[in-house]
Amino acid sequence: MSTTDEQPSPPGSSCFSFHRIHGSRILLTNGSRTATRDGAVKFYDNGVVYTGLPLSGHAKFVVEAQKLHSSWSGSFKIGIVLIPGEQLKEGFQPPRYSPSTPQSWVWSSLSLHAGQILKTKYGKVNLEDIKKGDKLGIEVTSEGTLSFHVNGENQGPAAHNVYSTDKHVYGFVDHYGQAVTSTITEAFVNPFSLQHLCKRRVLGLLQGNVESLNQTLPEPLIGYLGAG
Repeated sequence: MSTTDEQPSPPGSSCFSFHRIHGSRILLTNGSRTATRDGAVKFYDNGVVYTGLPLSGHAKFVVEAQKLHSSWSGSFKIGIVLIPGEQLKEGFQPPRYSPSTPQSWVWSSLSLHAGQILKTKYGKVNLEDIKKGDKLGIEVTSEGTLSFHVNGENQGPAAHNVYSTDKHVYGFVDHYGQAVTSTITEAFVNPFSLQHLCKRRVLGLLQGNVESLNQTLPEPLIGYLGAG
């Protein structure tokens, strides 16, 4: 088991807590760094919490499992979801449980879900075996490669080019089934480069339709816009 000591964030990065928008049974405490699914004995769902900031650049988000309840099957799920920046505000309805959105990558049990489709077996650890004190992590490199961690051990690449659209990338933890309470122990994002921000803006204006530029821009630039 791991300790509860928080890790220092890298220079130039921004730290964050859980987002104010969350599942209907979630209670936030400890400066919004601890999330608890209320009524866990009677209810197994509505326990999704998002990162307080969209992930950008090299980003990392780690929570410690602090309470579990044996009334249910299933346990913690972690992942990322792509959400238009203007949507995650009052009135936004988080899913009852994940995976339930098309543009998401979710690690559940021993499986990786890409959107609502079961993609592949993933991880060296079964998330249903998580115990109190274990730490679950989400990390995205500045190039957009997503990986998940358990107690500091990288479980391998889960997705690539997650920053390749104009949508915001949010991490999330689903307090599902046995999972009741978690606390953030490490959370930081780094600013995108100006080059990357310009690329995302262009892609947003094109709505991702890079092929529409085939007759107007040099091939190397089209290739760059089409890359992650």
